[in-house]
Amino acid sequence: MYRENTILLRDNMIFGKKLRQIRLEKELKQEDVAAKLGFKSNSYISDVESGKFIPADDKLKVWAEALGMSWEEMERLKLETKIEELGISDPAFTMMFKEVPNMTPEEKQSMIRAFEAVLKARQAKGQHKTQP
Repeated sequence: MYRENTILLRDNMIFGKKLRQIRLEKELKQEDVAAKLGFKSNSYISDVESGKFIPADDKLKVWAEALGMSWEEMERLKLETKIEELGISDPAFTMMFKEVPNMTPEEKQSMIRAFEAVLKARQAKGQHKTQP
């Protein structure tokens, strides 16, 4: 079987739906993407789009090309899926998480210190557990 990256099923489903949406917007058939990836049938594409698994990066790079996307756009799509899976819907937090890879070490440390201050303040108030 070709289950390269088995993550959480919900994560897989969100990512698969996003890939399907992009494919349909580009007016491509599953068979078109399958052919670019070197498969004779569309079952691999169908499995990914239905959330059975997320392909390995080497396959996703070819998939990105087939959809007319850059690798950076595909990586951003993966990141957005993970952020969505975490339940983060606040646009400011989403933007912050998307920017982390572009931050300098000093900027990352600044964010960590700010978060540590929040945790310390919460602990001082007697809220030892994180809120859902």
